[in-house]
Amino acid sequence: MRIYLRYLKSERIGSLLFAIGLFGFGYILVVMYPSFGKLQALKNYFEMMPVFLKALLGDEIIDFTTLKGFMTVEFFNTTWLFVTGVFSCLLAGSLVAEETEKKTLEILLSTAVTRTGYIISKFAGFLTLLVFLATASFLGLYLGMWRIGEQIDEGLMFYAFFTGTICMAAMGSIGLLFSCLFNEQRRAISMTLIVFFSLYLFNLFATFLEQYPRLKYFALFHYYDASKIFKRGAICWPDIGILLAVFTIVLISSIFTFRRKDIYI
Repeated sequence: MRIYLRYLKSERIGSLLFAIGLFGFGYILVVMYPSFGKLQALKNYFEMMPVFLKALLGDEIIDFTTLKGFMTVEFFNTTWLFVTGVFSCLLAGSLVAEETEKKTLEILLSTAVTRTGYIISKFAGFLTLLVFLATASFLGLYLGMWRIGEQIDEGLMFYAFFTGTICMAAMGSIGLLFSCLFNEQRRAISMTLIVFFSLYLFNLFATFLEQYPRLKYFALFHYYDASKIFKRGAICWPDIGILLAVFTIVLISSIFTFRRKDIYI
């Protein structure tokens, strides 16, 4: 618990700035929606987009002129995904490597803290901050909808943030693995960012290559798509299961790697 609280305290400023940014951007987007939602030309423009751009914005396209469609394209599948993705890469990539680089990890482990307890405590702090970002984003959208007098079903919004948070947790577990492998946080963060953008691009191209329809199932971000939730009106439990499986496997691999890691001071 001490390591968990210490980690939350150390990351409170940066996390608060990310949360304020997502809250404010979500609120502004919703408030701006009425001026965009009335433009039928936008819908026609969106329908004429190339296939790869539609794949970028959502696997299952919904009406762009509705609030659900507008927020899917402008927030859930783009802004929120990229901001929380970068946040996850920065924080998860430094979870262990930062302490190793500063040569404070050996001191911490010389106390009663076990390696498994240490890594679980820090990753639990990271997950708490992810939930904090999702909550701030939800509140920003909700207040914006209250301001303009329109609503998206709160349950569907919760499902979208729930699925996205699990996806970012899976991405964070990959960052944790790199943080355990490398002693330099810059290297660990860089590798995590490379994997994040590579996975995103792979999902984009896999969706675009219609001659290989099964290729997209190997893309991590295929299993987070807010357009699926809003169009079907329900959470996609198989997608949740796959994301949880990736998260669990990589997290266990990270713990195993860290337990066998040689720490040099």
